[in-house]
Amino acid sequence: MGEQVPAGCGYMPGVTPPPPPPMAPPGAPPPPAPPPYMHGPMTEEERLADERDKARRRLEDETRLRNEELHRKADAEKALAAIKNATIALQNGQSDALDNLQKTLENLVQRDLPKCESQAESLKKDMNKAIQEATKRKEALRELKSMVRSGEEHIKATAELIRQNLALDKEKDREEMNDQLENAGLEAQGMSDRYQSFMEERLKSLEELQSVTKGPALVDMRLIIAKIKKLGSDLTQTATNAANVVRDGKDKLARCEMAVEQTQRIKDMFALYDADEDGFLSKQEVIQYAQGEFEFTPPESCIDRLWRNWVTPGKAGIAFDCFQQMKVTIGAARVIEKERRKAQSTEAAATLNGDAC
Repeated sequence: MGEQVPAGCGYMPGVTPPPPPPMAPPGAPPPPAPPPYMHGPMTEEERLADERDKARRRLEDETRLRNEELHRKADAEKALAAIKNATIALQNGQSDALDNLQKTLENLVQRDLPKCESQAESLKKDMNKAIQEATKRKEALRELKSMVRSGEEHIKATAELIRQNLALDKEKDREEMNDQLENAGLEAQGMSDRYQSFMEERLKSLEELQSVTKGPALVDMRLIIAKIKKLGSDLTQTATNAANVVRDGKDKLARCEMAVEQTQRIKDMFALYDADEDGFLSKQEVIQYAQGEFEFTPPESCIDRLWRNWVTPGKAGIAFDCFQQMKVTIGAARVIEKERRKAQSTEAAATLNGDAC
């Protein structure tokens, strides 16, 4: 007889298992499960095969764990590099890209920071510092760019006022424009003073901000600061240009007003000697003018010359338009008469001295 199978140890190898039980009729309870199939003692070949299978599974598990560890480290390194690069990009970013760069960094940190494990705290600290510096830089650049925009717009507007002022023909219109231009010049000088004070007060904080800024962001900031400094001198020059134009305009207006007043005085003088108010000075009125203004009676030759040169044929006498020429002619005749009399006096004195000898 063969070897007995211990109870509960299943069927012997090589023995055909019994056929399955017949199907139970509908509604009948299910039959009990058959006992598990159990191997008997393994042969040497089966034992070796089982050990090889266990070794294979151990190797597969070790390989899987090693691969998982490599993948984890690769993911951590990738996440670390991505966060560091995003942090550097935010530190180097120009003002118009800061918002997007900050949002990118925050999204990366939210997604990848847990992968960085031991370096997570250090990365988070660097990220917060970069965001804080970027926020300060963004606020400073916003203020500086606003100042640049205001200064450049004021310089442009004042230059346009200067151009319009110089293009005006009527002095009355220019007088009104002078008030606007004067105010614009004063505002330009005020802006220049404010810009210079701003740079003096904020110099230290701007230098500190530049010290932690790198790359294109540093270039951006330096350019804006240079513009602010240049705008200070440009605004001062604009104020000077406006003041010069206003001063020249006022001087010209004053000269025009003086000319108008002088013209009015001449008109009043002409009217004073135009006794018959016909708009012309007759020969008698010309003589009265010379006697009244110069205490001089012009000779007949002077009057004839006046009428020959300055009286239009058919007119009653000297018109107002020729009044100045009449004055010059009479003045010249008066000088000639003085010299003639002086020469006569000298000649008479010489004659008396000769007779005395």
